[in-house]
Amino acid sequence: MSKPNSMLFQCVLGLFLFFGSFSSFSQAIFKGTVADNETGKGIPYATVYLANTTLGTSTDEDGKFSIYLPEGNYEVIVRMLGYQGLTFNLPASTVKSQGYKFMLVPVDEDLETLDVNDKRDPAWYRNLADFKRYFLGTSRNGRASKIDNEMSMILDDISEPGLLIASSKEILKIQNPNLGYRLDYLLNDFRFHYKKGFVTYGGYPLFIPDSSLSRGRQRRVEKNRLEAYNGSLQHFIRSVYIGETIAQGFEIRRLYRKDDPVYAGKFIDSVATEVITSLDIRKNRETREFLELDGYLLITYLLEKESPLYVEGLGREVRKSQTSIMRMTVDSMEIFENGSLSDPFGLVVEGYIGWERVGDLLPIDYLPTTEFKRGVQ
Repeated sequence: MSKPNSMLFQCVLGLFLFFGSFSSFSQAIFKGTVADNETGKGIPYATVYLANTTLGTSTDEDGKFSIYLPEGNYEVIVRMLGYQGLTFNLPASTVKSQGYKFMLVPVDEDLETLDVNDKRDPAWYRNLADFKRYFLGTSRNGRASKIDNEMSMILDDISEPGLLIASSKEILKIQNPNLGYRLDYLLNDFRFHYKKGFVTYGGYPLFIPDSSLSRGRQRRVEKNRLEAYNGSLQHFIRSVYIGETIAQGFEIRRLYRKDDPVYAGKFIDSVATEVITSLDIRKNRETREFLELDGYLLITYLLEKESPLYVEGLGREVRKSQTSIMRMTVDSMEIFENGSLSDPFGLVVEGYIGWERVGDLLPIDYLPTTEFKRGVQ
């Protein structure tokens, strides 16, 4: 079947995650001291966390910290206001029992930083609205999310015409009440191309669960988390890894795209009728799993209907399944049991998965009630 389409919104979800799997049976203790490089004294209240997980802590009054690491490979973030931060990779299997000492280099405060009480011009507020729309998302969870320190953001739509570039000198404090998390999000990069409808963003989020929830509220949060997880990119990659895309509710078909010869900037898609399995796109090499695909895939999640918010402005009714289009910009990338990727920027998604943003993001140590076991399709 084929049909003409206008250019679909595309999104590269480039989270700088750790790349590995979790195991509840094997843990290492990652401990150490964060100290001032000039004085050698410990730095109290510095933040040490594992990107895109719920695992993080603050140093004590002597600059010491300790974190239990499940088995896996982690991106560790060390941050303190007034110091140059550290980011480094740490496999749990290589953690040294004697601990580590991290020497942070002091940096001069920027005296020209705009005060949070200063007025912004109307263009800044328009750019802020665009940033929140394409970063937090327009889903129910995205709309409910709030950035507590949004006035600290630097929003630039002048340096490069047709491009909105966003950054922040502070870690963004994001409240997500629907999913019961506060995110400390170190924004590394955000770029929105107005004409192309293409957004890329990347960063290092720490998920902090809300510990003040009542039992009833916690049940609603758990329901919302499961709903956000089902059909997500994390869910899809996990199902590919274990070889159970069909069992998990996904249908995968080849999609063939060509430019529309009549309307510039549009294209014509044709979809194969044959359903392919994860075995067609997953390659095993020495117990490591890789995602490899040429061209485009149409991903249909059959077990959940579209959100009414997704079809706003599209001029059609809500469909009973969620469809997304996926392609790779690299030849091969390693995938992991927790749903993470060795190269997040190597995967471009359109459609439903591309519509879901940080407001629907879950930590990769999130586990649904159903356990995942490697299977065969």
